[in-house]
Amino acid sequence: MGLKSFALLLAASLLFLWPATGSASRQTTSPGQYFTIRVTVTNAKVTLSPTHAPRGSTAIFLLANYSSASRVVALGDATLKGHRGTGFAVKLARNEQKRILVYLTYRGPLPCSIISGGKTTLVGVFRVT
Repeated sequence: MGLKSFALLLAASLLFLWPATGSASRQTTSPGQYFTIRVTVTNAKVTLSPTHAPRGSTAIFLLANYSSASRVVALGDATLKGHRGTGFAVKLARNEQKRILVYLTYRGPLPCSIISGGKTTLVGVFRVT
């Protein structure tokens, strides 16, 4: 009887230690993709391209201000209050360029706005799919 219980215990421990396959896949631990999003500010318009990226990826926002005055570019919720907490607000001087990395954890729309002279203007929406 001791040999049977030992064999059963050995079989159970081997099943427990066997690597799990099926529900857990490599996609859960692999790093996400990198997306480059260009935001260009001029006196006439603001360009945001592309306007979407998948959740779990890292977005590299390349900001450029080619207008005649300084501007603040805001995307999403930069205050870290509420449920979003995804976004940034960056002041760009005239002819200045900056690079901002954002890990996209929030799925949904992130409004993009420009603040100039105390006036906020919504210029587009960046979507995290």
